[in-house]
Parts: sequence; structure tokens; C-alpha cells
Amino acid sequence: MKCYCYETETEFIYCVEGAEGKIYENLQADRYWTKTDDDKFIKIYSMNTGWNDAWYTVPGYKEAVMANFARLGQSWLEGVFDWEKVLLLLAQTFTKNGIEWYIFGSVSEAVLGVDINPHDIDIVVHTRDFYIVKDLFRECTVEPLGDNKGSWLIRFFGKLCIEGASIDIAADDKLNLENRQRPYEKASWNGYDVSIEPLQARYEVEIQRGRKDRIKAIEAYMNKS
Repeated sequence: MKCYCYETETEFIYCVEGAEGKIYENLQADRYWTKTDDDKFIKIYSMNTGWNDAWYTVPGYKEAVMANFARLGQSWLEGVFDWEKVLLLLAQTFTKNGIEWYIFGSVSEAVLGVDINPHDIDIVVHTRDFYIVKDLFRECTVEPLGDNKGSWLIRFFGKLCIEGASIDIAADDKLNLENRQRPYEKASWNGYDVSIEPLQARYEVEIQRGRKDRIKAIEAYMNKS
């Protein structure tokens, strides 16, 4: 399988050739990837969106993302990883560098002991720390971290690949601890006090998405607790 990026005057394009098995299935199921007539998969970023702090203006950043995708793309798309190991690496780095961070998505359930296997890791950092994270994780960035100027649901966003894990890094003023309408919950995990999405909120999300296995796992945890 071959992973690479190329660009036109207006677009930055991710391309995967020769995908098979689980990776092929993952790409086909992901609405952000498009299958071409010659059986390639592409994902397109416009370079005219106003992301003036992203890959095409920061010296060397675009080239780093291209090299990272070529090197890490296969493991990133396969999605096989040890979430506890990767989360511990993140926790250590964030703590060492004084970064305020919060756990979103299914990992919020997993750190409590809910019997699930997360498909990825969703992390929100405080807006003041977003660019620190961007610099710290430059060598494992597979989709550029940048400011979309409010054109999307979350203002600051990008993706990392660490030990095969797909990690969403997001930030937005409304998600900062001091502005959050629905307060984060605290959990003790591997010696760290972590901020997580409330379990009830996660339960509601899983019900909305109709994920029966996860609903069952959360209910089993709630009943046990």
C-alpha cells in the first residue's frame, strides 16, 4: 500500500493506493474519503479556506505533514492500537509541558472502566495551548493542526498518529474549562487526574448513534457502580 500527498494550485490532496482488507473497509466507510475510478482513495483539503496558520504558510510544515503521512499513513488508517499506552504517552507529554487538556469521545468511557475498545482518541486542549501542542507533535501530525477561523464546528483542529492511534486534537473557546456549559467530570486514571466528558453525556451520544454494544457496556458499568 502506498500513502502520499500531492497538491494543485488550490488543493492539498491525500491519496492511498493499493488499500486492502480492513484499511479498504475503513476508507470506504469514512465519508471524508472518496474512492476514485481507478480504486484509489483521496481526501481533499482546500488551500483557500483562510487557514493561514496551517501547512501552506508555516515554513516546512506542509512538507512535514506529507512526510508523516507517507511514513505513518498505513498504521493510522488501519487503526490498531493500545489506547491505554497512547493515552499515557499523551498524559505524560501534556503534564510535562503544562498543557490543559480534556478527554472527549469514547475514551471518556474507557478511563472509567467501561468495557469498550475506542476506535480513536479525541482530545481537547485549552485554546492557549493549541499551538504548543502543534509544535510538540509536529513529527506525528498526519492532518495539519490549524485555525479554521470559525468555518467549522470546532475552530482549532488537526490529527495525529501515535503508535497507530488516530488522535483528534481540538480546541475552541466554548470548550475551555472556564466556559464549558456542561462541566467536565474528574476521573483518576494511572496516577493522573483527568477531565472527561460526563458519562451521562456519552450515554446519550451512544443512544443517538444507535451503538448497541456501547450502550450495553455503559449500562453494565452504571448498574455495577
